Amino acid sequence: MRILMCGAGRITRELLKALGSGWKVTIIDKQEKATKAAGSIYPDVVKTFTEDATSPVVLDHAGMKQQDYVLALMSDDESNLVVARQAVDAGIKHVLSIVRDPENLEKFRSLDIRLVPTESMPANSILHYLQDPGIHVTPLVTGDVSVFELDAADHFRIVGRPVSAFNGETHRLVGIMRGNELVFPDDSMVISSDDRLMVIGKPETFKTFCALIECGNPHFPLAFGQGLLLALPAGTYSELSRLLNKGLYLAQNTQVKRATVLCPGEECGMDALARDWPLGISLSVKRVEEGNILDAVRDVYEKGTYGLVVVPPLESGFLRQFGKPRLISLSHELGCPVLVARFSMPYERILVPFSGTTRAEQALGIAVDIAKQLDCTITVAVVEEPEIISGEEEGKGTEQILTRIRELSRIHKMTFEEVVRRGNPVKELVKLSGFHDLLVVGATSLEPGIFSANVGEHLAEKASCSVLIVAG
Repeated sequence: MRILMCGAGRITRELLKALGSGWKVTIIDKQEKATKAAGSIYPDVVKTFTEDATSPVVLDHAGMKQQDYVLALMSDDESNLVVARQAVDAGIKHVLSIVRDPENLEKFRSLDIRLVPTESMPANSILHYLQDPGIHVTPLVTGDVSVFELDAADHFRIVGRPVSAFNGETHRLVGIMRGNELVFPDDSMVISSDDRLMVIGKPETFKTFCALIECGNPHFPLAFGQGLLLALPAGTYSELSRLLNKGLYLAQNTQVKRATVLCPGEECGMDALARDWPLGISLSVKRVEEGNILDAVRDVYEKGTYGLVVVPPLESGFLRQFGKPRLISLSHELGCPVLVARFSMPYERILVPFSGTTRAEQALGIAVDIAKQLDCTITVAVVEEPEIISGEEEGKGTEQILTRIRELSRIHKMTFEEVVRRGNPVKELVKLSGFHDLLVVGATSLEPGIFSANVGEHLAEKASCSVLIVAG
């Protein structure tokens, strides 16, 4: 991972002392003495620049656009703000800045970056961020003792286990915020996914804690919820059985903890399902007597915590393309991924359309999580639309998108196959879906449009393989 540090002062030096292996560091500072001192601390400092880090030319020479992280760590807020703004404009996803004067916080917040708001905040705060940007840790005390808070989540390995499973010789869980109540836990108290945990220990405690909660390990769909909601169609026993097997496959091979089956009428095949269902995953059945299956999904979803909803393909027709996108709307309303199941399993090859948007990056992240659990390969597809459709100034260029795909490959530590097509996105991606088992698509728009129908909805209806819609 590559990291650009702008400023070589005390915080930078402390950070370099604590930084583990695997980072390629570039440092910029106007003071030659400071640059040399910082550069001598860490063995993998790639380059140092005795220059003004606020200069766009200097940042370009330092390779800012190729960095995974940019840290603004200089002694004055104005300089840090200039660097942070340029990093955001360059598309750097992970940007952090220190803010010394609280009156300047509003200026930085408009950039939507990670902030360390006081000069006294330690390098440990930044180190937590670098170890896992997805986990929000609040350091409270620094120095010889580390005290921090963080929110528990469903995918933490310690959730559902007693406090004694966490406590060790160098650290202890000293407080739990459960709802609005502060609890001082004894060893038998069980940790919940809704808890906020307060931890005290030696300075290296977070590394130990990170191992306990399995930082970086795949956990789909727990980030959205523990449950799988499977909606069966009204149809033949054979069709029901195939979709039931799909649900069983997902429950057994991902982090699903429980499942609910929406069953049409009396024809559920539940005897066979109950016989084959794994004992470690609880199962419940709700019968749907009449009405729209998607309405039934909405009703049940509101009463539970579901991380994945599986539905059968819906009937399509000419007039449907002018209406509201049903599946995309469902995913937006529920706030969790929706899988349109087409029985293409086991999953071995995953296809992800990529346009460089935030939603596309989220979809790719979920695809990586699934791929790590199911041992799949990932193909990332970029479709160039003819200028007569997209307009010359619309969207990011293909080279820029491919560069971002390669950056994400390094961040996720996974190799992607790249495919570039030119033409109608729906037609090109539907063709590619015939060579894959699962299509993961990030959907943002709810508008069908007049000349450009909703791409995500059309993919869900026409793809040859199963389609996972990520819109929440």
